[in-house]
Amino acid sequence: MPRLGVSVAVVLGLVLVGSGAWAAGATVPFEGGWRRPDGGLVRVAGEGTAPFLMDFASRRRWRLEPREPGVWALAGSRPEARVTWRSPELVLTGVRAEPMVLAPVPVRTEALKVSVEGAELSATLWLPATGVPRNAVVLLHDVGRGSRGALEPYPALLVEHGFAVLTYDARGAGLGAQGRDGLATDAARASGLKTQGDDKRTTDDALLLGLKRPGDDGRTTEDALQPGLKAQGDDGLAAVRLLRQRLGPSVRVGLMGFGQGAWVAVNASARAPQEVGFLILISGGAGAVWKQEQHRMRNEGRKRGLTGPELVDLNEFLEVLHDARLYEDGGEARARKTLDFHFQRAKRKRWLAVTPLSSLGDVTVERFLERQRPLWRDVLSYDAAQDLPRVRGPVLALLGERDETTPAALTARALNQGLSKRTGANDRAQVKVIEGADHALAVLTRESPAVETLSRQALDTLSAWLRALEAQ
Repeated sequence: MPRLGVSVAVVLGLVLVGSGAWAAGATVPFEGGWRRPDGGLVRVAGEGTAPFLMDFASRRRWRLEPREPGVWALAGSRPEARVTWRSPELVLTGVRAEPMVLAPVPVRTEALKVSVEGAELSATLWLPATGVPRNAVVLLHDVGRGSRGALEPYPALLVEHGFAVLTYDARGAGLGAQGRDGLATDAARASGLKTQGDDKRTTDDALLLGLKRPGDDGRTTEDALQPGLKAQGDDGLAAVRLLRQRLGPSVRVGLMGFGQGAWVAVNASARAPQEVGFLILISGGAGAVWKQEQHRMRNEGRKRGLTGPELVDLNEFLEVLHDARLYEDGGEARARKTLDFHFQRAKRKRWLAVTPLSSLGDVTVERFLERQRPLWRDVLSYDAAQDLPRVRGPVLALLGERDETTPAALTARALNQGLSKRTGANDRAQVKVIEGADHALAVLTRESPAVETLSRQALDTLSAWLRALEAQ
């Protein structure tokens, strides 16, 4: 049976739901791409994590749970839908009125290495089954989701539209950094920003501990800071060059960034506009990164039941924490005095649990500054305002109206302002806020509240944009 490539389970933009007792390494014998009788694409993956099935026609993604030999249930479906493997047939029941016999979809994959400074990153090249692609795209991870599998099921969708796709493991991924469900563990938040768990609630892990790369025992090392946005962009550009080398100079290569990866994509494209032919930005890409982080922490406070005055107090503390003057060279004395006062005050507040101090205990101001300065310099302070006008080629940006991590309206406004300053003939841009969608571009549905469902508007907009790009 054809395989669609190396797969793990967490989708940036599509979080797994449902329960299951699958341990890391669980596999399904029918992993790959499948075609419904009506032509719709189905993606099954499960190597290295809990198996899942993504049905693009219904826009739903289910965790696969074993029921009996050769039979898996689609977790969260009501009534329970099932998939039955009878080699060489895969039968899907319960999604439509009649059972559907799925046909395999051939997709070529190649294992590659992206050579970057001090490392070689394991990568997978996805290619359409036949022909030479005219367009190719490198996928850039969101924070804390550095494995190739975190980008599922987008490679299958992009290949379906005729694109070649390169996915790679970010620096530090796979070094004991992932838990059973494929999410980064507490000690492995790749750039220091908190990420979402399976229940979409942000964890209480230490913001600053995320700067450290985990060792094989899961503990962070003192000498292994994760790369900042610019360094991540350098890795992305190295992947772009590898794609062009593999596919030929005539292939147009773009970047598709998710969450923090969208900021990385803008930064990289602005520094090498002659190399990046287009951009796709999902849930990020404009405004200062620290403003996104404030938005996330305020929403976390609301979910924890903080009152209005407490949220105002929290916001005032965050404004202090994100004051650029604290991290300037020569400002050590002022920073220590300011932070010492606010740290002592924060210890008595309920909102402490949603701040970077939540799990640092009695960390000293000096130690905090030692860890926070590189995070501020290399990640949090980045604002794409100066870079967006230098981006070349078509741009699509999709943002979720209900996004509790990225402020959709603020980011859309910043994207439109920056992209409007471009002057190239081919520099068309589309910025769209998806109604009812979250950071994952997923929406809640009454009929399947326990299943992650990608917004139809988001999927249709992306597909139409890809078709238009392919036709150019």
